[in-house]
Formats: sequence, C-alpha cells, structure tokens
Amino acid sequence: MSKQWFLRSAALLTFTASSVVLSAQTPRGALPGTVNYVEGQVSIDGNPLNTRQTGNVQVQPHQSLMTANGKVEMLLTPGVFVRVGSNSDIRMVSNGLANPTIEVVRGEAMIEVDQQVTGAQIDVLQHAATASILKYGLYRFDGDQGRIEVLDGRLRVAENGQTKVLGKGREALINGQPLKTIGFDPKAEDELYRWSSVRSAYLAEANTVTAQSIYNGYGQFWGADWYWDPYFDLWSWLPGDGFFYSPFGYPFFSPGYAMYASRFGFGRGGYGRGGYGHGGYTAQRFAGRAGVNMAPRLSSGGFGGGGFHGGGGGGGRR
Repeated sequence: MSKQWFLRSAALLTFTASSVVLSAQTPRGALPGTVNYVEGQVSIDGNPLNTRQTGNVQVQPHQSLMTANGKVEMLLTPGVFVRVGSNSDIRMVSNGLANPTIEVVRGEAMIEVDQQVTGAQIDVLQHAATASILKYGLYRFDGDQGRIEVLDGRLRVAENGQTKVLGKGREALINGQPLKTIGFDPKAEDELYRWSSVRSAYLAEANTVTAQSIYNGYGQFWGADWYWDPYFDLWSWLPGDGFFYSPFGYPFFSPGYAMYASRFGFGRGGYGRGGYGHGGYTAQRFAGRAGVNMAPRLSSGGFGGGGFHGGGGGGGRR
C-alpha cells in the first residue's frame, strides 16, 4: 500500500465520517419516493411513466405508484430500495427522511435495506397492520395474500393491538384474525425476487463506477447518499465508509474503498477474492441466466469472484 494512497484514503474517510449526519438531514441526492427504474406499464395516479422520466420523478404523499404488466423500482432513504411487482398499487403515505411510510394497497412489493440511517424508521402499512423495519435485510409484502415475509433481517408487525417481532424465515399472516406468524422457506425464489436480485447486481455495478469516479476526483462526495450516475441513468447508492453487501450478496463500495472493487467478489455465494459464487458475472450476464429482461446497458467491467454478507475495512454487514 503506497503512502500516497493511504494519506488520500485517510483524508477521504475523515471527511466521510463528518458528513454522514449532515447528508442524512440535508440530502443532495434523490429524495424518498424517487422512481429509479421503470419496466413495462407503470403509472403515478394513472399518469403513465416511461424510462425517460426515471430519476427525476418523485411519488408525493397520497399518490399511488401503480403497475399493470410491468415493474418499478423506487428509492426511500439512502440504501433502501422498494421494488414493485406487476398488477400492484403502492401508496406513498409519508416521504420524510426520518420516517418514510408506504402502503401496500394491492399486489406485491419487495424492500431491500442495505443500510438504515441511524434514527430513521421505515414503516409499511398493509391492510390493518403496520410493519416497522428494524434492521438491514430483505422483506416481501403481499397485499393480495395478506402476507409479510422476512427473507433476511428483522421487523415488527402490529395489528389490532397485537405486536410480533419477526426474524429471518418468518412471516405474518394479515387476515383480520388474531395476528399469527409461521415459518417459510426464505430461499424460495419467485419472479419478483429474481428481478430484484438482478436490479441489485445492476446497482452494484453502478456503485462501483460512481465510487471509482469520485475517488479519482471526478465528483464530490458528501457521505452516505444517492449519487446520480449518468452512464447508467439512475441513482446509485454509496455508503459513507467501507463497503457493504446487499442481501443478494452484491458489494457496494464507498469511494475510499473503490480500489478494492476489482479484487473482491460480485457473485452470489461464498465470500472471498476471485473464488466463489458465479465468478465474474456482470448484471447483464446474470440477468440472462435468470431469464429477466434488463435495459440494454453495457457492463463497465463487472467484478470477479463471489461475495455474501461480508465486511471489509471499516464497512461490511455489522
């Protein structure tokens, strides 16, 4: 490790540590409710959206994000992605940074929480229940079947005066009866899960391009937040320090750790350098194997190796 790199990284990380709280209060990036990706038939309160509008359209309080034969990705607080399946209706209740709240009116939604801002609470309403996400993880909400599932992480469900805390592999049945929780197989994959996994892979690629660009002096870094990536035409999430893995196993780097992006894994599977998982898959190649359509973007190099639930330097899943 060169002395020049060490001094540059130390200065950057010092700046990062002092800016995370500020960025959480006064973001310069996307606000909760920003639509980050559109596929197929998607609308806000019946007004159709197209791919040219992604990144600069925000679902306002009391508005509904609806899909027919399509899917959509919406951002909440930095590091939190809401992905909506076909024939669904998701209402924005509150778009505040401290307590963003959405309602699953019908259909299904999956929420990927890569990092939760300290002091922030994310609530999801479904029928008469309120689910509060308590930590990073992956959560599925099915408004038609009345199910709230924890694929990874932990959340608290309250319904009709009853409260349950659910961990990985547990689901709550929301059907107007006494609140009941049962087990399920968190490894089972459906269409929305596979699509969300591809989106996570794609966003990890965008993260690497953005982090490396800022590290090389081509952009300003103000801490953990959303950063616009013109190459991918989307908002990319950058952690404030170190690097983190998504629940799908894809790494997200801060600029200070961008140099490790080409050395650490990108696949789903074991953690390590150049060894496990799907080894060297880009998001586009993974999409092809999963049978999922993606926007016709080219990879900017991808990653080698695999990775899941690891930590590096000052980051990682803690």
